[in-house]
Amino acid sequence: MSKQQVKITWPFVKGEKAELIWIGEPFRQDHKMMIHAYFRASGQTEKILMDWGTLPCLAIQHFYTDGFITTSHPPQGVREVDITIYPNGVKYYEKPWKIRGMDDPATSRSFVFSFDGKNVILPVIEVLRSILAPNGFLLYRLFESNSFPQFFTETYEPNKIHLSFSSQYELKYIKTTFIYQLAWLLTNRDLRKIYENIAFTWLQEKSLKFEWSFTQSITITARVKENNNTWTVLQIVNVKNKHIPYEHITISHPEIQDQVKSNEAKKYTYLSLNKKDDGEGFTLDEQVDGSTESFELVQMNQLKHEFTSVPKIKRISSSSSKQRTKEDENTKKYYGINDLIRSTADSGGQQLARGLEHQMLHEIQAQGELQDFINMLKILEQHPQVQVIRAFTDVFPEGLGERKFTKLSDNVTKRRYVIAEVYMVNRQRFNIIEVERENRSLSMLILSSPTIHNWNYIYNCLFVNLVNDNGTWTSKTLKIIENQGVSVVKAKHSSKGIRHRSEILLNKLI
Repeated sequence: MSKQQVKITWPFVKGEKAELIWIGEPFRQDHKMMIHAYFRASGQTEKILMDWGTLPCLAIQHFYTDGFITTSHPPQGVREVDITIYPNGVKYYEKPWKIRGMDDPATSRSFVFSFDGKNVILPVIEVLRSILAPNGFLLYRLFESNSFPQFFTETYEPNKIHLSFSSQYELKYIKTTFIYQLAWLLTNRDLRKIYENIAFTWLQEKSLKFEWSFTQSITITARVKENNNTWTVLQIVNVKNKHIPYEHITISHPEIQDQVKSNEAKKYTYLSLNKKDDGEGFTLDEQVDGSTESFELVQMNQLKHEFTSVPKIKRISSSSSKQRTKEDENTKKYYGINDLIRSTADSGGQQLARGLEHQMLHEIQAQGELQDFINMLKILEQHPQVQVIRAFTDVFPEGLGERKFTKLSDNVTKRRYVIAEVYMVNRQRFNIIEVERENRSLSMLILSSPTIHNWNYIYNCLFVNLVNDNGTWTSKTLKIIENQGVSVVKAKHSSKGIRHRSEILLNKLI
């Protein structure tokens, strides 16, 4: 499986490389924030309308082909260097700019400073999207004055910060990487002041600009192009040495709930009818209203962030909800067509109900090797190509008889398993089965199928045969599953750390 592509409507000849030569000022159109991106090929410049949320994909002077904006190639002569920006030596600079092949007015806005004997030009927009607002939530809040209280309240105690999120704050943004970025911005006063003042300037002047009033040095890894002893930053790929001055972060959200297992049947389930994409991937449409829950925010930013230390995050449940895993004749089925059209516009409200009554990873309590598996999944879930992971844990079901494998070696404790359903940003789903091994050589199973909807039948078939075969995934059992249209991959367990194991597992998925 190759990396999922995201494309836009493309005005150039198929196979022709087009250089991104300019990113225009953001503007409001039809209640959304938009930008114009200017691409040039074969002496022709084209202006393309895009949602503001597409900004993380746009790297200046990089080349794009066939409208696929998730893949770009730097120009010749570019190299990556580490640059430390000191607070007192940076000057803001702007001048009128001529866009090649266009008559549109433009203004170049940059920060200029010296480093390691070089003059460095750092575009303002690169600071905005890479340092101050590296995700969709923060990108769109740039245009709103004092909007944070609509999304969360802050409580500070010695060495601890608590963020109480409202229902307007989308659940996907409670991922660890987002929480760390938000906490970094909130708890460093200079960063926060700069960020919050940008909205005021925007409302007054309709331009995104600010003075470099950071009180701390910032180290970045950047792709630069050198000319006459001057480095022009084309793209920031890593922000280093970020410090959060707290050791503990607690968060609450209306959708963080303790789930109680129930024998009741589901009231509804959601089934997706996917259209064939022929490998083309998602198509972005700027006409789509991002606030409509039929469309997902496409996460595309590959920017890295390094922290000097990472606080412990604790999620506090607001209530409990029933976890139903069965269906009966009264379960209503809802069907939706996945037409492969997406928007990167800002989205709000509740996530679309999908009938997945499993648990978020942070809600699962396990022990031993199963907890190691959950911890590995938590690392995997932070990868940009992973949309979300739902999982559930249980003991082997009743009705499998009194065979030895249903219990651990003490012959009393029932053997447990975890099933993780991994949803990738490219719409593919993988079901991963991990069973308590007790030093057995029992591989994880990675299952996938474009046609199977009733996975409970598949799980039950696997577990019955696993018990009957005394804890072995036999080729006969796996053949039965494959004949049902399921792809089966066995994954051996590594003796190295969970981060290494998560990388191995990710490689098997992509």
